[in-house]
Amino acid sequence: MFESNEEAIQLFIAVVNGGMSNITTIRTTAQLSTLLAAIQAEAIAEEGTANGWYVDDDVTNVGERGHKLVPLGADGTPLIDEELPLEVAAARGTSVGSASWFVRDIVNLKVRHPLTWAAIQECRIPLWQAQHVAQMCAFQDLSCDQALAIDAQIAPALGKVGVMRLKKLIEAAMMKVDPDGVEERARRSQQTRYVEKKVAHADPASTDIYARVDTSDAVFFDAMLDRVAQILSDQGDTRDKDHRRATAVGILATPAVALSMLGLDTSDPDHVVIPAEIAATALPTTRINVVIHQDHLADDQAVVRVEEIGPALKTQISKIVGHSKVRVTPIVYVNAIEPGVDAYEIPDRIREQVIQRDRYEVFPFSSRTARNQDLDHTIPYQRGKPKQTQADNLGPLSRKVHRAKTHAGFELVQTEPGVFWWRTRRGQIFRVGPDGTTDLTPKPFCQKLKEEPPPF
Repeated sequence: MFESNEEAIQLFIAVVNGGMSNITTIRTTAQLSTLLAAIQAEAIAEEGTANGWYVDDDVTNVGERGHKLVPLGADGTPLIDEELPLEVAAARGTSVGSASWFVRDIVNLKVRHPLTWAAIQECRIPLWQAQHVAQMCAFQDLSCDQALAIDAQIAPALGKVGVMRLKKLIEAAMMKVDPDGVEERARRSQQTRYVEKKVAHADPASTDIYARVDTSDAVFFDAMLDRVAQILSDQGDTRDKDHRRATAVGILATPAVALSMLGLDTSDPDHVVIPAEIAATALPTTRINVVIHQDHLADDQAVVRVEEIGPALKTQISKIVGHSKVRVTPIVYVNAIEPGVDAYEIPDRIREQVIQRDRYEVFPFSSRTARNQDLDHTIPYQRGKPKQTQADNLGPLSRKVHRAKTHAGFELVQTEPGVFWWRTRRGQIFRVGPDGTTDLTPKPFCQKLKEEPPPF
């Protein structure tokens, strides 16, 4: 991030004195914050080491000076002087409980996630993001060896993906290194089901509903809310979709009303009997996209990718689809050459190829899944020009980003299929590809780009 401490000092002085553009100030203070957090983490680690981090099995819980040593971190971490969190709490102005968790994250990162720790010290990833790595592994009671294996698997993505994508990568890595543990935790999770309602504090007429249910039931419920919301729209309801979906919850709570809207005869609600074959017609149409490599079809512990949900073990698919009818779709070869078309509309075969290729919105650090976004023509469509609608001229973008590209001066170039270069209106430069996002914006006092030059 910085060529030297002197450069960081120069930037700090420049920020304090002012004179930078607003975007440069935002970028620089964010970089300095990452650097300062890394320095603080290293200082805590050094303080702990200097005052007795013990890893020997035969050591007692009393240090040489009579200080009590406690097992603060997860498996494989040393005992810690119980006074350290107190010192850290006082120095950082936080509670002892908060400081204890903070020190635990640092201990776990330094011992169980050395590659992530190195990324922190090199300022490639902010400390707060790295803490998610340590916390997710510690929460699942993973051994030190398993944590080290996960560390190695996610290392290439550190600093290149947003925190939600990073969490999914960690989940997938967990499934690879501890499939039995994942299935056992899933079995325990199956025992926890609830529906809870809480009246909103500011508005007694509004209530929040929280639930933990089977994924298959949640998929059907979500699809049914969409279906009823669409019926309301067709009947003239002009409220936004979220409002109509909320109304649909109340409608579904009254089965006779819901069935009448869905087209079934409920003229006598007290005595209506609906045959199973007719009731089946009320089920919503749903689609779950499961991506699995053909080489793993026979491996029950293979890790698959379920769109909108994330990684899952192959054995968990049946619990996700529930009683749905399963349709196997043709394999999409991401690197295949699909012939382009002359029309502006995008054929399903090309759309699916782009979605599987990019997986996420191609804006820097975005974690929005590709399937829910517009497919934007990288080079704007011009009527009459042939073969413009093809995979290497398409990329998934949300409406807001799409508008920024079209109307707000954001430049986008797709140099090869799935590799996108951005230059924002204020001059920030990013490369987005299969490996995530690389920030290539020239830095103050260091204007030369070490990577390939941007294609602008």
